Amino acid sequence: MDAVEYQAKVEALAEDILTDKQLSVDYDRKRQENREALRILREQSQKAKPNSTQSTTAVNMGDFFIQLPLPKALKMMEDAQSELDKAIADVRQRLKAKVKLLGELEGDERIASVAKAMDLKSVSGQELYGISRK
Repeated sequence: MDAVEYQAKVEALAEDILTDKQLSVDYDRKRQENREALRILREQSQKAKPNSTQSTTAVNMGDFFIQLPLPKALKMMEDAQSELDKAIADVRQRLKAKVKLLGELEGDERIASVAKAMDLKSVSGQELYGISRK
């Protein structure tokens, strides 16, 4: 691989990394907005009386609003929240792999060590409980 191809590959990978980073930020912003909406819907559902007009809410679906029962709106928002969580996890995994590849391509030990640190897995609650019991 000549220098021009190598540089083009590194630049394309770096651009992919920046794009994924921005995508992660955008997804996180959406997740935060969704979390706020969920909190408000939960508060409304606790205050609303069953089978009353208060047990419905208006939900924005693109360019228009739809009147939905609170339980259905809550379910839709919770499903959207879990989809966002999965999308964020997927983007982060792709980002880790791309950073690791970039470190290998550039031969930079600092990037390689960061990529190695990003491969660490968090301790689950059950594992933590087992550690504290010893």
